[in-house]
Amino acid sequence: MRSFLRPVERCRPLLGTFVRIRVEGLLPDRANEAIDAAFDAIAVIHRLMSFREAGSDVFRLNHKACREPVTIDAHTQGVLRRAIALSEISDGIFDITVAPELVARRMLPAPEHAPVPDADGSWRDIVFLKDHTIAFQRPLWIDLGGIAKGYAVDCAISALQTFSPARVCVNAGGDLRVAGIGSERIQLVPDDYNEDVAMFAEVENGSIASSCGRMAKRSCGAEEAGAHVDPRGDSGDGIWRFASVVAQDCVDADALTKVVMATGEKSASILAAYGACAQIYDRRFGWNNIGKSS
Repeated sequence: MRSFLRPVERCRPLLGTFVRIRVEGLLPDRANEAIDAAFDAIAVIHRLMSFREAGSDVFRLNHKACREPVTIDAHTQGVLRRAIALSEISDGIFDITVAPELVARRMLPAPEHAPVPDADGSWRDIVFLKDHTIAFQRPLWIDLGGIAKGYAVDCAISALQTFSPARVCVNAGGDLRVAGIGSERIQLVPDDYNEDVAMFAEVENGSIASSCGRMAKRSCGAEEAGAHVDPRGDSGDGIWRFASVVAQDCVDADALTKVVMATGEKSASILAAYGACAQIYDRRFGWNNIGKSS
């Protein structure tokens, strides 16, 4: 049964988007205290994993880790381990070392004074040492933009749950997690399409993340390129796809959207390994369900 208390909802710019947090079942002062704690948790992840901000763990790794081991925060190490695990199971389709290509596409700024990345470098060159210390076997530029936002949402949910609300929802620009009583009905509208092609997903005590290639497309030479890079060789088809992944944890849903964008129906076994499912929209074939919904 839903609480008689009115929901408290606030929004703040973080993670390169607008983060909206809603809390139900708490008195207003307590709800705002919970929301403050959740925003603080997100701000920590933003500060640690920003590609652009000097002093972030990612910035220091890109500048120093090929020369000497770099000690990072436990949060960053956890996200790196999750990223490498997905790289292994996807045979490199998910690869956080594609930052040089994103720089070439003008999706990211070139990190000033960082060593020029080795063209043959990949996630396999990231080495975990003792005490949250990382080394690169060759110069790399990593970007956690394809996974850190979902992790930040999970951290916000954890912070909110310490206040024992009836229901909470955190939405970071399409990466959403809901916890507590009842489900959240999410409208999925592929970018640039009207609502006639929209569909709905129900999420209960779980997460959903969505990606669309055209939301950030750029001209790259004579062609258009999106923000989704397939390390095997990007055909450009991802520009015309929209993918939503439902999983328990938002960090997994966020990262898995990149695998689904790259491989479509071939991502079914990887989704199954994470207990996830997906909906994908292609301008040529319409909607397609991948995997079984829970």
